[in-house]
Amino acid sequence: MKKFKILIDVLLFIVTILLFDIELIGNLNHEILGITISILILIHIILNIKWIKKVTKNLKKVNLKAKIMYTIDIFTMLIYFGAIICGIMISDKIFNFHMGSNLYMILSHLIFGRLAIIIMFTHLGLHLDRIFSKVKNLNGKKILYIIYIIIILLIAIYLMYTLTHSFQWLYAFGNI
Repeated sequence: MKKFKILIDVLLFIVTILLFDIELIGNLNHEILGITISILILIHIILNIKWIKKVTKNLKKVNLKAKIMYTIDIFTMLIYFGAIICGIMISDKIFNFHMGSNLYMILSHLIFGRLAIIIMFTHLGLHLDRIFSKVKNLNGKKILYIIYIIIILLIAIYLMYTLTHSFQWLYAFGNI
């Protein structure tokens, strides 16, 4: 079961990263991966339902780290849910609700998508102690944490840059 959980988590990470660049994978693959990530998220939630129930039931009693993780998990779920719903609404290959040209829906999808990547890295960051548990050298562990933080910051900066310089954003707010 533990190996299956790890596999699901790795797949969630990879699919989230692949979803980031629609130009690289194309619209159809983006939509297929969007459906895939929806299924992976449901599996992830089901696999962690005991923890969710336990923390929900004892929220006032759990330690601060568990409360933070729980809060981040809720934001993660809501942000991914927002990206998925907006993605379905603007789909033009698998679903077709004729909203593919709605700039505000596209912008919402772009914003949720970028927030999903940032929150995924935050979620992952809260589990780094388990991920880096095999590293026994304290200095090596510190270096890995620093590298992780630098990568997150660079990705966040890049995501905000691409969002603020996207065609849809400029068009929606009259800069074109």
